[in-house]
Amino acid sequence: MTNTLFSKNTIKKALSIIVSETAKDCFADLEADFQARIDYTPEFKLGQYASPAAMELAKFLKKPPREIAQTVCEAIKGSKYAEYFESVEIAGPGFLNLKLSVQVLQFLTSPDFSVQVYLDSIFTLKNEPRILFEFVSANPTGPLNIVSARAAVTGDAICRILKRGGLNVQKEYYVNDFGNQVSNLGLSFAYRVLQKNGWEIALPENCYQGEYILQVLNSLLESDSPDFIQNLDINSLKSNGEEFEKFLFKASEYFSVRAVDFLLETQQQDLFDFRVEFDRFFRESTLHEDEKVQQMAIKLAETGKVYEKDGATYFASTEYNDDKDRVIVRSDGRPTYLLADIAYHYDKIKRGFQKIIDIWGPDHHGYIARLRGALLALNFPEADNTSQEFSVLIVQQVNLIEDGKPIVMSKRLGQFQTMKDLIEKIPVDASRYFFITRAMSTHLDFDLELALTQSSKNPVYYIQYAFARINSIFRESSRDADGYAVFSQDSMQYLNQNLRAELVYFALRFPELIEDICQSREAHRMATYLHELASLFTKFYHEDENRILKKINENPVEADCLLSICWLTAMTLEAGLDLLGITAPREM
Repeated sequence: MTNTLFSKNTIKKALSIIVSETAKDCFADLEADFQARIDYTPEFKLGQYASPAAMELAKFLKKPPREIAQTVCEAIKGSKYAEYFESVEIAGPGFLNLKLSVQVLQFLTSPDFSVQVYLDSIFTLKNEPRILFEFVSANPTGPLNIVSARAAVTGDAICRILKRGGLNVQKEYYVNDFGNQVSNLGLSFAYRVLQKNGWEIALPENCYQGEYILQVLNSLLESDSPDFIQNLDINSLKSNGEEFEKFLFKASEYFSVRAVDFLLETQQQDLFDFRVEFDRFFRESTLHEDEKVQQMAIKLAETGKVYEKDGATYFASTEYNDDKDRVIVRSDGRPTYLLADIAYHYDKIKRGFQKIIDIWGPDHHGYIARLRGALLALNFPEADNTSQEFSVLIVQQVNLIEDGKPIVMSKRLGQFQTMKDLIEKIPVDASRYFFITRAMSTHLDFDLELALTQSSKNPVYYIQYAFARINSIFRESSRDADGYAVFSQDSMQYLNQNLRAELVYFALRFPELIEDICQSREAHRMATYLHELASLFTKFYHEDENRILKKINENPVEADCLLSICWLTAMTLEAGLDLLGITAPREM
């Protein structure tokens, strides 16, 4: 049996090659690039996989789908691929139900099998295209909040899976350390200094109101308290408006830079504690220092998509499906945030990244068209370059639920739950899992009480407990789980029960899921898969609970089969949890 087909491809891909090649042999006028779609069957007893290829070809071949399916079915049975199948049957309007042979399963789970080696054989490193994945990128004006935490976990999990799929991906955090928000941050500290020195003065609305400002101020002053703060004369400032304005300016300028550095360091530590690390933190201020923002205005003008109006410079973004043209340089000569953002993304291109993927917050939908339009105007992606891509994933709002009621969050008013608060309240494993249980495009209700529950009601606990239970089976059997050999030729005969075989084949879907997520970037599907795998194992365990250890003496060969199923399940659970940044404890 030639196993190259299955050793270098996922099962789905291998089956697609078989059905596609067979169809092309049967129908000479079929297009050379035809690729048969392969799906999972709705019920395991029908086979492990199914193909709707006949329905896909019916219109092109002008023949009934069942007739096409019959032709392909008979051709597979009479081909070099026949030994790969226990059966190939036609169902419904023309589906091909494919049931793989024991030989294929034995190859896929041979004694030298391991999940990681299996993945390595399928997913070799692809140097091109280079992917830059930017996510979180919160303003360095306060602690990271819950929406940022969701973006962090989701982005990190997607990148882990992309890397596992052999893709060349780097993670980047864009630090918005320039502009009004930084000025307002410095002003917030200036007013807090006045309050700290006894002046009961209210902070302006554009300032950050949270108590964290006072906490950061105390930390900054502990390490460095300048003379103009130490020698502050409140009464003089109250009676002299000019001196008051001078103080606000000097204090704002002094604290804005230091506060940004302090808060960024705090954010980085919180991310690290949340098991999220970046390859680079890119500061917006460097774009201005290197005059790349100013140069971008000139470069955009060269595209012919820029015009002047009322002293300001506009980008004609309506030509790219935006609802109105956007100002990139104000009438006073100051660049807008959009121009800086265009310069930042152009810098990504100049650094050699062909795929640029961002995760943005729920209030940024309207921003996509104008930024994509600017990149298109700058000839990215190029029309004839299919490897180039700019895409934005929107992560929706998170509702923290405690005692059945939502917790109100507002950074401006200081009423928000921070990532650090969450880490201190909920274990990181549970937090990461709960953030990734639903598609990022949907709102998420994060149930704090459920996340703290240590029972099967808590999905991450349920998965981890399945893994720990398997390890306890190996301990009780005195077998070494880490070095356990998967199915021998003799033990394969005991995969004769649907539940056993179904669990094995479901575990073997793991690389197919990785491949799918690399395309869809839907990391929540991994969380769903792991829970379903744990559920299948639990069902298998309760059916064979007292038989696995008992069979070691009664029927060692069947016991090897059952232990092999346990080992394959455990290794898949561990690898999947790792891709989500979640631990796999061997004891619970």
